[in-house]
Amino acid sequence: MGFIQSELCGTTNATTSTIVKHVETECILHFVEAFVHAFFIVLMSIVLVLLGYATNLRYYQATSITLYPRHSLKWMIYIAIFIVLLCGVGEGMLTDLTRNTTTQPHLYVPQSLALVSAVMSLVYYHHMEYWDRPQLAWLLLVYWISSTVIELVILNRLIQHTGFDVNILRFDIIILRTLGYLVCLVLELNLLRKQAFECCSVKNSRASDQKKKKEKKRLLYTYNFTNIMSRVTFWSVNWVYVLGYKKPIEMSDLGCLPENFECKYQYKRFQKAYKESNTSHNSGRISLWRTYVKAYGRPVFISTVYKLISDTLGFIPPLAVGGVVAYSSRLYYNDDISEEYSTYYVTVSEYFSNGFVLLGVIFITTILKSMTLQYAGNISVMESIHIRTALQSAIYDKALRLTSSTLSSETMSIGQITNHMSVDCIALQWFIIMQFVLYTIPYQVIVILLLLYMELGIAALIGSSVYLIVTPLQYKISDNMSRLQRKVLAISDERLKKSNEMLQGIKLLKLCGWEALFSATIETVRAREIKQMMLVGVHIIITTFFSNATPIIVTLISFVVYSTLSPTPLNPEITFSSLALFNQLVVPLLQLPSVLGYIVNGIASTKRLQVFFSADEIDLSGMYFGRPDTHIGYHDIEPEQDEKYTDDPTDEYVDSMETEPLWKAQPTTTMLNDDKSSYGSFESESLADCTHETILPDNVAIQVTGASFSWEGESGTPTLHNITTEIPKGGLTMIVGLVGSGKSSLISAILGEMTILCGKVEFSRKTNSVSYVPQKPWLQNATFRNNILFGSSFDYARYQRVLHACSLLPDIEILPGGDMTEIGEKGINLSGGQKQRISLSRALYSKTDILILDDPLSALDVHVGSHLMEDGIINFLIQQEKRTVVLVTHQLQYLKYASKVIVVDKGTIAIQGNLTVIQQHDPTLYSEWEGVMKILSESEVESDIEKSTGDERHYLKKQVSQKHDMFKTDNICGEKLIEKEERETGSMSVTVFLAYAKAIKYTIVCLILALFATQGTLLILTNFWLSDWSEAGVNADNQTENEQDEILSYYLTGYSALTMSYVMATLLATSCHIIFSLFAAKRLHIALLRNIVNAPMRFFDTTPTGRILNRFSADTQVIDQKIWLTMNSFMNSFLQVVSALVVNSIVTPIFIAFVTPVLIVYIFLQRYYITTSREIQRLDSITRSPVFAHYSESLGGLSTIRAYRKESAFKTRLLRTVDFNNVAQLYLHTGNRWLGIRLEFLAAVIILISGLSGLVSSVATGLEPSLVGLSLTYAISISGYMTWIIRNAVDIEMQMNAVERVKHYTNIEVEQYNGIYNPPKDWPDRGDINIENISVRYATGLDPVLQDISIHFRAGNKIGICGRTGSGKSSLTLALFRIIDTFKGRILMDGVDISHVPLLRLRRQISIIPQDPVLFSGTIRFNMDPQEKRSDEEIWNALSAAQLKDIVLKLAGQLDSHVSDGGENFSVGQRQLFCLARSFLRNAKIVIMDEATASIDIKTDTIISHVVSSSFQNTTVLIIAHRMSTILDSNYVLVLSDGKVVEYDTPQNLLQRDDSAFSSLVRESGL
Repeated sequence: MGFIQSELCGTTNATTSTIVKHVETECILHFVEAFVHAFFIVLMSIVLVLLGYATNLRYYQATSITLYPRHSLKWMIYIAIFIVLLCGVGEGMLTDLTRNTTTQPHLYVPQSLALVSAVMSLVYYHHMEYWDRPQLAWLLLVYWISSTVIELVILNRLIQHTGFDVNILRFDIIILRTLGYLVCLVLELNLLRKQAFECCSVKNSRASDQKKKKEKKRLLYTYNFTNIMSRVTFWSVNWVYVLGYKKPIEMSDLGCLPENFECKYQYKRFQKAYKESNTSHNSGRISLWRTYVKAYGRPVFISTVYKLISDTLGFIPPLAVGGVVAYSSRLYYNDDISEEYSTYYVTVSEYFSNGFVLLGVIFITTILKSMTLQYAGNISVMESIHIRTALQSAIYDKALRLTSSTLSSETMSIGQITNHMSVDCIALQWFIIMQFVLYTIPYQVIVILLLLYMELGIAALIGSSVYLIVTPLQYKISDNMSRLQRKVLAISDERLKKSNEMLQGIKLLKLCGWEALFSATIETVRAREIKQMMLVGVHIIITTFFSNATPIIVTLISFVVYSTLSPTPLNPEITFSSLALFNQLVVPLLQLPSVLGYIVNGIASTKRLQVFFSADEIDLSGMYFGRPDTHIGYHDIEPEQDEKYTDDPTDEYVDSMETEPLWKAQPTTTMLNDDKSSYGSFESESLADCTHETILPDNVAIQVTGASFSWEGESGTPTLHNITTEIPKGGLTMIVGLVGSGKSSLISAILGEMTILCGKVEFSRKTNSVSYVPQKPWLQNATFRNNILFGSSFDYARYQRVLHACSLLPDIEILPGGDMTEIGEKGINLSGGQKQRISLSRALYSKTDILILDDPLSALDVHVGSHLMEDGIINFLIQQEKRTVVLVTHQLQYLKYASKVIVVDKGTIAIQGNLTVIQQHDPTLYSEWEGVMKILSESEVESDIEKSTGDERHYLKKQVSQKHDMFKTDNICGEKLIEKEERETGSMSVTVFLAYAKAIKYTIVCLILALFATQGTLLILTNFWLSDWSEAGVNADNQTENEQDEILSYYLTGYSALTMSYVMATLLATSCHIIFSLFAAKRLHIALLRNIVNAPMRFFDTTPTGRILNRFSADTQVIDQKIWLTMNSFMNSFLQVVSALVVNSIVTPIFIAFVTPVLIVYIFLQRYYITTSREIQRLDSITRSPVFAHYSESLGGLSTIRAYRKESAFKTRLLRTVDFNNVAQLYLHTGNRWLGIRLEFLAAVIILISGLSGLVSSVATGLEPSLVGLSLTYAISISGYMTWIIRNAVDIEMQMNAVERVKHYTNIEVEQYNGIYNPPKDWPDRGDINIENISVRYATGLDPVLQDISIHFRAGNKIGICGRTGSGKSSLTLALFRIIDTFKGRILMDGVDISHVPLLRLRRQISIIPQDPVLFSGTIRFNMDPQEKRSDEEIWNALSAAQLKDIVLKLAGQLDSHVSDGGENFSVGQRQLFCLARSFLRNAKIVIMDEATASIDIKTDTIISHVVSSSFQNTTVLIIAHRMSTILDSNYVLVLSDGKVVEYDTPQNLLQRDDSAFSSLVRESGL
């Protein structure tokens, strides 16, 4: 016992025998306690070593653990015990230092061993879960029992000595330890009850489910399957940053999604919440808010609770700063006088008045605050991903059932639906992220104000009242800013719409010389946009000014009022405790405007979505299908099918099935209606509707009875009326009629795309599956083959048969990857004819019963059309497969094949039957048809319509050839004609930053940097001045009143001057940065626009429109609104951190030595994070594009998807694309938390170093307390800024990629617009064309398409140009416009070399009637005369000549009537007539007709031909021949072959020669 007393107990300063006896007894108990903990430390270590190295567990490796019951609670108790034990060690040391002359290890050694044993038990418990060995809990049970017993004995002894005194810290610590051990004991017993005692039964099902979920797929995101400490530190994603530092991260490295993150799971969760929250309310109105609360309320509430805990912990460091400064003051002024302690043990107040203890408190609370904040943020972010995922699925599901009239209305366009999917879903994602911040802001503000009142009294409330003025102003500014932002978005939409139109019609613009006109229009809109953005910028400047100036003004006012009113002078303790609280008050008030903005946006998006989900859907109440198709959708996909979601979503979808939709709205405003079936899905209720109709005769496929249809819903005017007809089964039914008569509307009505006002449409019970070929072909961004298969299984023989019927085999041979070549977006790398033939082959290949073809032959040359009709439709479909075909066409020569002909006129069926019936009922009509059919009998000649088949293939060859030349050195396999955009890797080049600086102007950049540096310097000086002021108040008791007034006046004047200087520097820095950044954005956009619009056509042929448009949309938006905001945030954060480091280095130079390793770790962590996060952000952008592309692609082909009943397959593909993007999203957001927790730990270390260096310097060198407080206050303020520096650095790198992409397009080669000779104003006044030995190619490096052409077209002549496919007819006309490169020879127009003439002047003097009709959104007047040079009379004359006058007169606005995007509110034929009228109006002396009447019925074509002959009597007309009959009356005929002139003479002379090529072509045509 003596040995124990001498070695472990030491001696005490106690003066009474009672205390001495207590100490001796306590020492023995402490020895027993130490022995117990040491024993279990050794025992648990031995058990772990034996199991880990001597059993099969040594081979066990896993990245997840089995979470036992109450896992999180147990970890929290462990952490609490750890903190209490740490406090106990400190208490023992402080008691030993203050109460004893010699050390008494028994006061702190047992607590230290208990601390180690607690950590060891935690390691033991972790391995128990990791190995899934619940039997190991027996040892822990014994440990907790032993620890509890010894603590109770010690507690009893302490109570006997001191009584029940909670002021004694040791008593409190023992109570808390005992409670902690008891809770752990209960939890261990519960675990043994559930696991060890049930070992014969099934193990914990939840844990097993976790394992199965983890093991069923390549799941690398194991966050949910790790212990809580790993979760709050995000330890499970360390491997991502290690791997990302070694190599660029790829999607394949990230694995797949956890099941609860999959799109399918989240959609079902959302749907369930919707039904439960809305079916219980009978208001008839839907509410997404109830759905949000039901689905996401609980996790959001939990995150809010954690945020409140974090905020509460955040109040402790500012208060502790005052204690540290007070402790430093006692040391500095020697106020720490020795006293006779009333108790042997340290009291609570004594313990927490020690500065070193308070530094430990600040350190621990900072870490705990960070953990709870990041954990709360992670819960919120994960739920935000879930709501975005669910809404994207729900919006897509709804969009698949919207009526065509809804989609074509101005209130709900395809672009707006895409905005719902992108803008609204992202707005709601941020709404979920930010709402828990909104809930906690009032709590933070109220508590901080109360604490400030306790420090400064009424002065704090007077100073803080500034916030009462500023906050409403900021809210008002934020509200105005939101309004202005909406204006910016509206103008931006207008600009993008015009930019898209410009790109879609760029060929026509160049041919007409209108590119400068449209470019100027876009620049005008852009100027309005920049003006509004400047106003937004001014609001941001004011907001930033208030945000930066208000805290320092509040501080100034508060300290001035306190110094004036308070009898107690301003001292360091009050100053820096208050300053820390003021700094903390800045954060919630600074967040409030932006948080409110997110909340307002979320509310607005929800309102828009509620309107969207209430929109009219396809109504099939009058449609009767013989049997329902079986489909699967989101809900019925089995778990084993999940594997395919982990693949690249660009792979082809698998065919799957439909299920009931979430919402089944009919043409009413209700969103949920169970009475009728939804489109594309059939429920038990709807089966009755599908089967109670009358059974059709076996020879009838479709029957329409007494039906009227409308595009505008039930209240609309009938487009078709009194329709009664039968479509015979197994035959060809042809629908014919004039332009605009209602042919396409009739087949849309049959497909269910129109609203049935009365009557019904019935399909045969046995044969009712449908294939559909729209007039405008719709293709997917998929391989050539998969566009044809469209989800069907591959049958080689059938596939080859279809390719032959559609004449696609030669096209496939040209493609670099054969039929596995990927077709670009919307088939951009194919001609119209090729796209139509692929669309036709899709219908032929499908094994459906009925084919509905909407005028597909108009896009095919006559030879291919004839082959398709005879071999594809008649032979393959009708004769071999006995399928039903409904064909809309103007090609009357095929009427002989029809078993039934339906003539549509003015929205009704004028006559129907076979040709014999029509001859009997209307001999006049039949006689007209006979004449037309005779003219069209030349169908065997190979000639082009949109592009002849040969020219199409020639175009393909050129693309493939150029691609091969570009990539032949790179060993590219060449399976895509349009290359994907390259994915950038690595850090951003300095040259990009210099390019952006150049756009701002280098001198301005230097000025901005100087202003930011001045701002930071002034802030440091202001706080140093405040430090001196507070120190001056310490000795106020020794000063006279006059001296005090002088000191106050001196410091107040200086502080006010520095404060106002800082405020002005902030205002100047922010203003210059924002304003000049917007000027830079304007310059970059102008350079981009002008360079793009002046680029050669070759650029547009080889670059997808979407890629170019992305520069004008996403990239421009980043430059306009994001880069400068991020840079501003970066500069402010950087200045705050640098200021803190500078201040601490000045105050305590030793700080530099200790903080340097921390900064090295910070830089190392920064490099790790930025390297990986940059790549993950790029992956997020890359994987987000397919989601948008799939939306727009699906909406563009909605009628085709619905006709084929492929909704479910497209839903499945959506699931995969969204899931694929969510993988990157998951790691991106988790990575932000991973970084945050680590940086805030480093910040806590910096705070600890700052405080320790300050206190040690205060003891060793007599450092003033005010400087200790200043350095510590600065250190506390930098934790958040350190995180934002790195996040902003990553964001800047990613956003600068937009500058890089825009800059790339400002350097592309442009056309040569300037000329060396400006001809007379009336040039060309005759129209004489002399071509002298020209050779022409499409681009440098390609073979010539015209070689050594010499020919003279005399003024006023009509020249017919013909030749076999690929002969160079179109190339010759393009050479006249200088669209392609004439690298040899010259072309003279009225004696002027066109290469010397300014390009716009040349193109505006030639008129072309193109084969592809292009209309722009706006008015009819604008489309006819965009330059506004013609009178109304001239426009009406042109419309009259084009047979459009009557149509336009019937419109409400007449010439000012609206033309929708692409002219979609007019039929294709009518659009073609508008283009003709536009050409008439130009009144040029040279006119080129490039198959201008392709989509016009024969009757109108004949009329137009006569008009052209009369209108262009004194005009040189070049006619590219489609039918030989159209050029027989020409003055001359030019025959080309392989880019060379074969013949040029009058038609009569050429026909007299039997060996002429022209006569051969005429003989082949049958004329």
